[in-house]
Amino acid sequence: MPKLVSSDVEASLRQRIAAGAWRLAGRLPNERELAAEYGVARNTVRAAIDRIAADGSLVREAGRGTFIKPAAGAGFAEVMRKLIGVSPIDMMSVRQILEPRAAALAATNASISEIDAIAAAHAAAAAASDMETFERWDGEFHHRIFVGSRIELLNYLHEILLLVRNQDLWLQIKHRSFSEPRRQIYCTEHAAIVQALQHRDAMAAEAVMRVHLESVARNLFSGGAPMTEP
Repeated sequence: MPKLVSSDVEASLRQRIAAGAWRLAGRLPNERELAAEYGVARNTVRAAIDRIAADGSLVREAGRGTFIKPAAGAGFAEVMRKLIGVSPIDMMSVRQILEPRAAALAATNASISEIDAIAAAHAAAAAASDMETFERWDGEFHHRIFVGSRIELLNYLHEILLLVRNQDLWLQIKHRSFSEPRRQIYCTEHAAIVQALQHRDAMAAEAVMRVHLESVARNLFSGGAPMTEP
């Protein structure tokens, strides 16, 4: 077997990194271990690693080792993959944290035209004669509140939540819990939110949004019965 040189070791390391050989650990074995594995001197391994590190694929940290640098966007993609599988109860809990605050911000920050758009979405949801139409305008109602908050990152977070809410499990739960009496209750709660926004009452907007989301959570997960702490 011909003796390996640093270019051979480099090619092999690149292939193994691309294949995810050390993805879980995030760190390469040390130079001594790699030299023993390849049957070469440590300076041969060091030269190979130096060339890979030069193009940004690896990061050397003094006293800690050599780490694989994640591909651009890989971390975010992994987070998004996990988000898609989040439980509906967790999803609803996050909504109950974010949306009351978004409503308060919209009461303060939204323009008149943005508040009018929120009111128009409410009117369309109230006039809906079937679940699909109501759901579409209900989603638009909540989306327009986030837009009215004028906090761009908050709006982006809501768009991520919408992706989760459009998954099959979430849709199945909504279909099972939907009824015309509940739709009427939601519309009444939406009307209270619109009124608070129109009055520029941030505290009221936050409070009535919280009441609305608690109502939705009860209907989704406990058949309309009061939800109790575990």
